[in-house]
Amino acid sequence: MGDLAAVFLIFVGCFFPLLLTAMSAVHNIPALYIDVGRNFGLSPFAFVSRVLYPAVAPQLVVGMRITLGIAWLVVVAAEMIAVNSGLGFLIVDARNAGNRYDLVVAGMVIIGAIGLLLDLGMRSFERVKSFRWSYSED
Repeated sequence: MGDLAAVFLIFVGCFFPLLLTAMSAVHNIPALYIDVGRNFGLSPFAFVSRVLYPAVAPQLVVGMRITLGIAWLVVVAAEMIAVNSGLGFLIVDARNAGNRYDLVVAGMVIIGAIGLLLDLGMRSFERVKSFRWSYSED
């Protein structure tokens, strides 16, 4: 089918979880934060950069981490059905080649290792100084 189909599958698989995470993050901003921003008479840009962004950043980063995991799953699935290369294609091709289960298992281990590395990368991204926060239910 081609790369366009794979890209579309990845987009559809990732867009809605991230959209719902962003909507939930904005919906869960305490009303006090919004009232304080309005009382200070912040411009729309200042309101977004000083009130909204810091309030939604923790949930957005968690949503990005979840979405990255979904993206990786969809990439492998798209390789299995829509392209002629990649780890997903390797697994399907090795299975169809006849008793090449060593390649199937090797592909599965590599997929898991790459997924683990992607998650570790997102965890380190969460620790970046601009994303450090403490959340308390006061």
